[in-house]
Amino acid sequence: MSNLQIPSKKWNLEDDSDEEEEAKNNAEKMIEEEEIDPLDAFMQGVQEEVRKVNKVDGHRSNLSEKNSLNDLKQNLGVDTTSSGVVIVSGVAKKKDNNTRGELIEQNQDALEYSSEEEQEDLNIAAASLANKQKKELPKIDHAEMSYLPFRKNFYVEVPEIARMTSEEIEKYKEELEGVRVKGKGCPRPIKVWAHCGVSKKIMDNLKKHNYEKPTPIQTQAIPVIMAGRDLIGIAKTGSGKTLAFLLPMFRHIMDQPPLEDTDGPIAIVMAPTRELCMQTGKEARKFTKSLGLRVVSVYGGTGISEQIAELKRGAEIIVCTPGRMIDMLAANNGRVTNLRRVTYVVLDEADRMFDMGFEPQVMRVIDNIRPDRQTVMFSATFPRQMEALARRILQKPIEVQIGGRSVVAKEVEQHVVIVEEEQKFMKLLEVLGVYYEKGSCIVFVDTHENADTLLQKLLKASYPCMSLHGAIDQYDRDSTIVDFKSGQIKLLVATSVAARGLDVKDLILVVNYDCPNHYEDYVHRCGRTGRAGNKGYAYTLVSPDQERFAGDLIRALETSNVSVPESLRTMWLRYQAKQAAEGKQVHTGGGFSGK
Repeated sequence: MSNLQIPSKKWNLEDDSDEEEEAKNNAEKMIEEEEIDPLDAFMQGVQEEVRKVNKVDGHRSNLSEKNSLNDLKQNLGVDTTSSGVVIVSGVAKKKDNNTRGELIEQNQDALEYSSEEEQEDLNIAAASLANKQKKELPKIDHAEMSYLPFRKNFYVEVPEIARMTSEEIEKYKEELEGVRVKGKGCPRPIKVWAHCGVSKKIMDNLKKHNYEKPTPIQTQAIPVIMAGRDLIGIAKTGSGKTLAFLLPMFRHIMDQPPLEDTDGPIAIVMAPTRELCMQTGKEARKFTKSLGLRVVSVYGGTGISEQIAELKRGAEIIVCTPGRMIDMLAANNGRVTNLRRVTYVVLDEADRMFDMGFEPQVMRVIDNIRPDRQTVMFSATFPRQMEALARRILQKPIEVQIGGRSVVAKEVEQHVVIVEEEQKFMKLLEVLGVYYEKGSCIVFVDTHENADTLLQKLLKASYPCMSLHGAIDQYDRDSTIVDFKSGQIKLLVATSVAARGLDVKDLILVVNYDCPNHYEDYVHRCGRTGRAGNKGYAYTLVSPDQERFAGDLIRALETSNVSVPESLRTMWLRYQAKQAAEGKQVHTGGGFSGK
């Protein structure tokens, strides 16, 4: 330890700076002694190239040579201030950047061309999307198609009916609310379910769902359809039209070979509204499970993917709205479903379908179905323009009419009350006070804005209720209908179109809060109650400024043998006099046929 010498010199700030300079000088010497770095060698090569260029270009001065070299060095990241070793801080970016710039300039045209191409692609895509939205169905040439033959006529008249004389048949028809028949070779009406020739499984189902005996439309329509004839069925709403076309349909389908993998349906039922599609589908499923048949309901306002998946699995029966059916037939280039196997077509509530403007879609679907199909058309009314259409799509049809064209059922007790606009709500509360506890009630209005306004008023008056109109989401509409049918909600505020075809068993009251604007609409609204032989009540509230609707109300009351209130008749006469004074002629008649 004694031999060790400890330096006694003290450290200060000047000494520190001296040491830094020494270290710097040593580092420079070491750099000079080291081998030349590959990057330095590359830079020397660059300098040589620059010198050669300058020698060739004799016009440039030494100064410009020096400047250009310095510029190049600066661009390359070379330290031009130090005279010794060349320190490189980067790579030859100048050259690289030039190349990049040239590439971009040269490709400017190519870039423009690619954007033009992109624009063309967008135009093509837009055109194909427009075509897709049109959903054009390719026209089928039936002459080139080879359709398998099928059987239409399954009807065998039972001896009991065959033995009846013409007088007995006429008397029986009168008992059936005056069944009227037009057309040659019409079968006689049946009396009980066993007469129509359905299977034991269907008979069991009829018994299970309390269908005791056929309704008037069923007694005549079922034998006609079973005999393979085309039919026009005209009967009031709630008369059992659905079952009249379903029972022969099942017999028709069961006679044909089962569906192959790529086959479409055998029977199609077209209806004007989603609600009616759902209702018909539900009615059909009561029977199809035991028969091993499949039913798919296809309608708009809800997800298409689930419906496509169901159709791809195969179904003998499709219940659809015309627009969505065309979407399905056009989807995936026609691979979702097709009409090749269709031999049985039903148009339900045909008058409403054409009133809502579905005629072009209906015709596009029907034109693609084989011409020797069996076609059945049911309707509550039969305006003149529909007769022309019926002649186009039906072959030698038989027309069956029950109880005259478009009449409110005799089970419905009709009341017309003239009341000031501001007193309407109080009158509604008065009517609801009498009937609300006895069963379900529907209040009809003319617009969805009025429906929402009235809904709020009724909720404030402590009446739990819901509204049903076209502006409501499809899922909410479905849940509203389920709640109303199950009796969870007893009061519904609805527009005419939304409640079209709505069938609720315990519906006791219909209130026309906004007066219906034509005769057929009045008949259909009142037809929601008094169904299947049950008693029903219909109240129509008319304000003095709605006197133009009085004529149709009088006609509706008179055709169903109900006494017309004097105040209503006076209102109508006053309106007629007012119009006559202005030189206008007044018509009363169906709103559909007048269009």
